[in-house]
Amino acid sequence: MTVETIEDVLELTRRLHANLADTLQHASYGAQQERLRMLLDYLSLHERELSRVIALIEEDAQPAALHTWCAEYFDKHPFTHEELGRIDYARMTVTEVMLSLLSIHERIISLYRYLSARAEISSTEELLNGVLALEQHEVMRMMRDAVRLEDI
Repeated sequence: MTVETIEDVLELTRRLHANLADTLQHASYGAQQERLRMLLDYLSLHERELSRVIALIEEDAQPAALHTWCAEYFDKHPFTHEELGRIDYARMTVTEVMLSLLSIHERIISLYRYLSARAEISSTEELLNGVLALEQHEVMRMMRDAVRLEDI
């Protein structure tokens, strides 16, 4: 997928969350440990919901913000989600799964932080800051819930 505008970034983010949800759900079928299966199921649902929320944000965004160009980031930092298919979450520990997801989400957060800092239009900055806050909040929520699952 070629990423040139903020609309493309939102679509990339939505797809990444949807693909991650599919990958996690598929891994839960192959997981041998019950806790890992529960975690993967929870994370899959969480990622699917994030994908849905990003789609809603994209629908509600102002056209001027969506059509803002941002290709320079991707020239320096390629961002693909094809590598998700190679991650074998079913064979990981709970800690490894969480570290992997944290790494993926940190890349998304860095992307939105970078784009927000360079936004020249207030509607674009507001849109990017909103998604940035969502991503930051949701990664904290996932980590907190994973710790709670470990305590069970």
